[in-house]
Amino acid sequence: MTIHRRTRRASIAAALLAAVSMGACSQARSTEASGGNGLRVTGIDSASLIGDLSRLADDSMRGRRPGTPENAKARAFIAARFDALKLATVGGARVQPFSFTRRDTARIEGANVVGVVRGSAFPDSFIVVSAHYDHVGVGQPVDGDSIYNGADDNASGTAALLALAEQFARQPARHSIIFAAFDAEEMGLQGAKAFVASMPVPRSAVVLNVNMDMVSLNEKGELYAAGSSRYPQLRPTLERVVARAPVKLILGHDTAIPTAHDDWTDQSDQGAFNAVGIPFVYFGVEDHPYYHKPGDELQHVTQSFYVRAVATVLDAIRELDAR
Repeated sequence: MTIHRRTRRASIAAALLAAVSMGACSQARSTEASGGNGLRVTGIDSASLIGDLSRLADDSMRGRRPGTPENAKARAFIAARFDALKLATVGGARVQPFSFTRRDTARIEGANVVGVVRGSAFPDSFIVVSAHYDHVGVGQPVDGDSIYNGADDNASGTAALLALAEQFARQPARHSIIFAAFDAEEMGLQGAKAFVASMPVPRSAVVLNVNMDMVSLNEKGELYAAGSSRYPQLRPTLERVVARAPVKLILGHDTAIPTAHDDWTDQSDQGAFNAVGIPFVYFGVEDHPYYHKPGDELQHVTQSFYVRAVATVLDAIRELDAR
């Protein structure tokens, strides 16, 4: 997540809160998440999900800062997983490089990792599912720890992206789905901006962006879905997901109420899509004590919530795809 976000205010909390059952059953190779209205979302490989998060947030990745060997190592891992899932390439290459100039005038080379699963009914119409894989790297030590691992921000979204790609590779959606692991979000949404500026498919063919950034750490079991205030046509679909979600799914954080800081529209990669009028749904949690600190490590991830959050995103994409 690029910009520090404020925590939820009472007025946001009142907007479409839905308290649902928190029960979930985890197994070594798969998870079945149960919501209050009987939702069953099966197939999320919880062991693989947590394993991927652990690998991306390991000290050896040294915070995955753009332009570093460790960032390239994370990129290669994602690309290998896309290859193993046999995702098709789009735009001519699995890894799509770009460059940008940092505020200090340094030139940074970045790269997005992209794959596609063709739709069964509308192969020429695309949903982009995205997450950024970079973080802030190595910085000021806190209690002797200088590696900003970024487990929640955003190894969690990246590992979720891999889990979702596995699901849709096995059971394609009606629309084609582009899975995009964006680089350099922490430096101003640079990977997403590069993707939108040179889309590998016609811009008019992209009907939706579903972005994930920070989806694994919330002790209250709360996950936000932002976007329906800006794109009201999405609200009825998302309300159906809210009613049965295995987490407390809340629609909000997409208007400047009570302050501009409470609007997350431009605070992660969905901002690049919104800027060109492409509807988005952004899934994320509110800030926590480990945000942009070395303490954002696997040990602090609320793993049961995380698996249920990914199941919720999967259900939302299926529902949006059917809309």
